[in-house]
Amino acid sequence: MEISKAGIVELASYECLCLTPYLDSGGVKTAGIGSTKSDIKDLSMWSWSKELTIKEAVDLYTNSLKKYVAAVNRGLTKLSLEQNKFDTLVSLCYNIGEAGFLGSTALKYVNTGRSDKDVVKAIKKWNMDNGKVVQGLINRRQKECDLYENGIYASGGMVDLVPVHPVTHKPIYKDGRKIKLLDYL
Repeated sequence: MEISKAGIVELASYECLCLTPYLDSGGVKTAGIGSTKSDIKDLSMWSWSKELTIKEAVDLYTNSLKKYVAAVNRGLTKLSLEQNKFDTLVSLCYNIGEAGFLGSTALKYVNTGRSDKDVVKAIKKWNMDNGKVVQGLINRRQKECDLYENGIYASGGMVDLVPVHPVTHKPIYKDGRKIKLLDYL
């Protein structure tokens, strides 16, 4: 299967879009739409002032998505899965990494035909970063679970374009604005 365009936008809305490198909630250097060193090999060499265009950030993101889509397809033993459920699993894999996803209880539950309620309980357990529960991850997991169980793509096609503080390198969410990501796909 492939991730849908709605899934691509939804996942991006969970991440946000920054045009300069930034530190994510776990302190990991990140660029564009959640791209880390596993997606951009030379990211550690990037200057904090390096600027991407929206199109460059979207291209980095969509190219890196391919490996997460492939990982979900590798992990699934079920032949048929609704699009919203596949999109959710790609989002989870993108956020927790291929190894985390492939070893997850959520994937095991999908493959063994457990109920949607069991799958979303397993998804919600991925709410920590560096050993601490993070409200942003709780919020993201709830949106992923709404997508998985109910097919709710909540982004409305919009993604936050967020500036980055020049000293702390953290996103300044309050100063963000919405963009229509589909215009760049």
